[in-house]
Amino acid sequence: MPNGCGPSWMPRRLTWLFFGWWYEASCDKHDKGYKKGGDEVRRFECDWKLLLALLRDCKRVRWYWKPLAYPVAILYFVLVRLFGWYFFQYKIGEANEN
Repeated sequence: MPNGCGPSWMPRRLTWLFFGWWYEASCDKHDKGYKKGGDEVRRFECDWKLLLALLRDCKRVRWYWKPLAYPVAILYFVLVRLFGWYFFQYKIGEANEN
């Protein structure tokens, strides 16, 4: 089950407070990709799609939130790239299967 934005050990209320209310649907879709798993190429694809979705989400927030929304999206993407390997379901020989 997707847990929104943030690691599974972090309380959902806390992740929602920081950035989930902007990006929760995008994060949930990313979690499904991580659960499906694959190889490192598939992980990068999931992460790249997450970044694009987060940036689309930024376009939808009110103008006064945009200066915060974009840096948070980029920071979140960087954190996912650095630490997401721990949560990704690696599978041998299943690259690019959709």
